[in-house]
Amino acid sequence: MKGKVMKLSVLVGVPVIALFIMVGMASADRALHHHIKGVYAVTGFSSCDPASPGIMEADYTFRIDGTGSISGVGRSIAASGGSSNAFWADFTYTVTKEGRIEFEYPFPPGGLKVDFDNDGVPDVTMDAGPSHGVISPDGNMITISCGPPVSLWGIDPEGGGRLFGPVFCVTTLSGMRIR
Repeated sequence: MKGKVMKLSVLVGVPVIALFIMVGMASADRALHHHIKGVYAVTGFSSCDPASPGIMEADYTFRIDGTGSISGVGRSIAASGGSSNAFWADFTYTVTKEGRIEFEYPFPPGGLKVDFDNDGVPDVTMDAGPSHGVISPDGNMITISCGPPVSLWGIDPEGGGRLFGPVFCVTTLSGMRIR
């Protein structure tokens, strides 16, 4: 009888242990791939101003709840020496288990705010921003882009009316986790 009880306990115990292992792996997969947490420094190219395309440098901050923010500087490339502007925005994001990221910029009140004269007050709010990305399996490297060219409208930050647009942007940024 003792032998039968031992065989039964092994037959029941092994599937239960396997179930706990699978649940643990599924939880680890979800934590690793479906949320991002940290600050990523990125740099790259943007063609949002076709007259003077430029370089963007930004910090993307991701929170585990699917929200985040971006703040950075855009520098135009022009024969006259170019210019720079500050930009910032809040966003929401989702990540697939393959590491593909999709961004949304809630508007209103969100959107990508741009300060052309660097006085701390947004001169225009864009109704969107870079919308796609990929994060490495180890979570340390990130690439962010517009995906297909994005049609942006410049919105008056105070009155809400359209100031200009559409502007068609192609942006590609890449970087790494800095904290």
